[in-house]
Order: sequence, then C-alpha cells, then structure tokens
Amino acid sequence: MSPVGQADVVVVGAGAVGATAALALARAGRRVAVVDARPGPTPAPGAEYARFVVSVNLAGSAILERLDVWPEIARQRVSPYIAMELWDGSGSGHTRFDAAEVGEPLLGHFVENALLEARLHDALTAEPRIEVHWDARLESLEPDHDGVTVALEGGTALAARLIVGADGGHSRVRELAGVDVARREYGQRALVCNFATERPHGAIARQRFLPGGPVALLPLADGRCALAWFRPGEEADELLALDDETFCARLSVATDHVLGRVIAATPRFAPAIVRQHAHAYVAERVALVGDAAHTIHPLAGQGLNLGLLDAAALAAAVGGQGDAGAWPRLRRYARSRRSHNLAVMTAMDGFHFGFAFGGAPRIHLRGLGMHLADRAGPFKQAFIRRGAGIAGDLPPLARPHLRP
Repeated sequence: MSPVGQADVVVVGAGAVGATAALALARAGRRVAVVDARPGPTPAPGAEYARFVVSVNLAGSAILERLDVWPEIARQRVSPYIAMELWDGSGSGHTRFDAAEVGEPLLGHFVENALLEARLHDALTAEPRIEVHWDARLESLEPDHDGVTVALEGGTALAARLIVGADGGHSRVRELAGVDVARREYGQRALVCNFATERPHGAIARQRFLPGGPVALLPLADGRCALAWFRPGEEADELLALDDETFCARLSVATDHVLGRVIAATPRFAPAIVRQHAHAYVAERVALVGDAAHTIHPLAGQGLNLGLLDAAALAAAVGGQGDAGAWPRLRRYARSRRSHNLAVMTAMDGFHFGFAFGGAPRIHLRGLGMHLADRAGPFKQAFIRRGAGIAGDLPPLARPHLRP
C-alpha cells in the first residue's frame, strides 16, 4: 500500500494523554498525525458537571499551561483542592497533607475529563503542525530501519518516523508491536457519581479507608463532591441497584458523616479496576504513553498525571530535529519514565493491600503508620511535594512550578 500521508509522528488515540503528546510534539517542531476511532472531538460538558473527574496536580497543570490549554480549562471551571485528609475507618489512624506545608496555595485541581478533552481537541484543531483523523481505526503497522507505515481501516496509510500508542489499556498499537503486559485484577470496581452534602467541603479532598476499599470525596467548585468508592464486584452491583434515597444513606455511613448527610446523588456507574504494566515502553519505531503503558489503582488519582508526564518526557526525548524514532531517543524516553511509574504503581499497591484487609495487628500498624506520617516533618513535606508534582526529575514542560 502506498502511503498517502506523511508525518514525523503518528499518535494513535486522542484522549487526554494522546492529545497532550501530540501538542507537545508539535510545539517541539514535529509534524503530527493523530488517529482516533471516535467520530469527532469531545463536546464540552454543559451546565451539569460530567460524572467522571480526574485529578490534575501542579506538574500536570504546568504542562497544560505551557501548551496554552490550561487557561481555557480554568476559564470554564476547575475545582482546586488545598489539602487531603486520610483516615482509617477500622482504626484511629489519621493524616492530612496540606498545601500550606510546602508553601503552595493548593495541591492541584479536579477537572471533568470531558472538559479536559474538549479543550485539548480545540487545541489540536488550531495547531498547524497537526492533522487529525477522526473515525479512523488502526489496522496494521510496519516498522523498518527508516520509519513506520501505518495502515488504517478503509485503505488510508500514513508514513512516519514514529508511532505513539496512546490508545488506552487495550492498546492496538501495543498489541501490533508485540509488547506484553503484566496484569492484575484487583477484584474491585470504582463507583462514580457526584453528590451533595449538608456541610461544605472546604476545598479538601477526603478519603476514608474501609475493608474492601476506600471511599473518596473529591471537592467540586459548585459545592458538591465527586465520588470514587472502591468496592468488591458484588457489593458494587448491590450499590448500583439501590434507589437514590437508600444509596445516599449508605454513602453517608460510609463517609462517616464527615460532611453531614448525603442529600442527593447523580446517576452512578462502576467500572472495574485493573493494574497493567507494559513489559517495555518502546519497540522498533513505537513508543507507549499513558494507559497503553500502565494503568494504576486510582485511589490517589495519579493515573492521568503519570500519563501527562509520559507525554512531556516523550516530547523532550524525540522533539526537535533528526529522526524522531531513532532508538537512542526512544530508550531515553523509556528510561526517564518506567522506573518512576513503577515506583508510584508499587506505592499505590501498598496502600491498597495495606488498607483493604482487616485484622487487629494490621489495623494497629496502619494507625501507627498514619500517626507517624502525620508527624514526619521534612519527610512528609517531601511526600507532599512529590504528589503535587513540584519536586523530582520532571521533564521541561512540567517544571514551571518546580522549587529548588
């Protein structure tokens, strides 16, 4: 098949991470083709908040700000949070991570995923170095020493130096590149909705650890909270089947009435939670970013932030002049991201397995650990800075908020 399109890089997947990668690569001087199976750009949410929100830490918002996307997101609506409170529902452990402890006004924002994608898609359309192919599905890829040919369903083909897999946990790019994944089923589902409470949330994110999984209250700018309630599969089905009044009563108990009664909730859904990690982030003429490379337990809301850092690190490694798919550049990207992502994934597994199960010794150790963490001084500050994205080995796009 003769190529009918030419680009330096083809990005498969126009979700938040793929769109960010495409923009970052274009701003780094690359000609980019974006391929996505959806019929067109994501529409921005209306007056009612979308039910799926994501956490964007300070590194993530810095990346989006440098790409001229964040101002439009912030102009419409974002939900800043200034602190996180964690407590053990089975014991006495409690800790709080506050932005003021590290000299910041906030730790990050909660943003509707639909709003984030809508503004990113606007930016894709406005960028002259980017061509977007909507309603397009990847059929095959053929890498060689000089480049890669990407065939789409329907006969279209693209020639490039590099293909970027940003097409999610069931990545077709990863499959065609022959990259395996290590996969773990948590046996949990994340029940998601928005809900109103008797008392204000005060721009504080809260998480109560319960046997079977935590319940998280994520503050929204309209005064409500977004819910992420991690429950075993059968219990999640039961909660989905409840009428609204009974569900609100159950949620009030689960949240320990920390904000009083839950008085109303939007329709809810509950996707399954899995952990995946690609055996390699790169192959010949192929790089993986975001969920195509790793999916993480979402209890700390770090999944999107890791993906945004992937996108920024890839642009730093393969942007500019020369062969975008040269193996030394791809190895540089993989080295910069794999160990960091694995460390965060392992830490989230530690939280999950440490808090999801009971037993007196385990409860005692959890309480002691949270008590010590709350009084850890410089170590606690370092933890906050890392989580907020204002410390560590960050790619250039993520560094405006970096402190010495």
